[in-house]
Amino acid sequence: MLSSDRRHILKLLAALPLAGCGFAPVYGTEGTGRTLRGRIAYRAPATPEGFRLRTRLEDRLGRVEQGDYLLTVQMSIGESALAISSAQSITRFNLPGTATWVLSEPGNDTPLAQGTASTFTAYSAAGTTIATREAQDDARDRLAIALADLIVTDIIIASAG
Repeated sequence: MLSSDRRHILKLLAALPLAGCGFAPVYGTEGTGRTLRGRIAYRAPATPEGFRLRTRLEDRLGRVEQGDYLLTVQMSIGESALAISSAQSITRFNLPGTATWVLSEPGNDTPLAQGTASTFTAYSAAGTTIATREAQDDARDRLAIALADLIVTDIIIASAG
């Protein structure tokens, strides 16, 4: 009985700092994430990575053809050797990626928010040609998803302020 009471008190004490700091859930009923959902149209590059980025943005913020806002994203993905074997063959590649985004109202060039998201991923090139190609495609997909998640976080932060 005593340990049950102790756990209840510890939970209350853990939540106490959040109560006074103005913390509000982003996806709560009045949260910024909910108010933006289904209101943003997207313009992304016409590449496989751009398609994957747009799909992730739609998963996180909703899908609309014509929204109250327009999110325009430009992506750049590099590739560099990360590991070289003693036989001088590349066994691992690094894919750094950057996405520059602008959130505006359709027909208005003045940005409501803008930013740049950067991250990286890597893949192994030690297998067969087909395995290496699949690993590269998978790494590019993971990179696009990570960039989309960073963009969503930045938009939510910008709209909450």
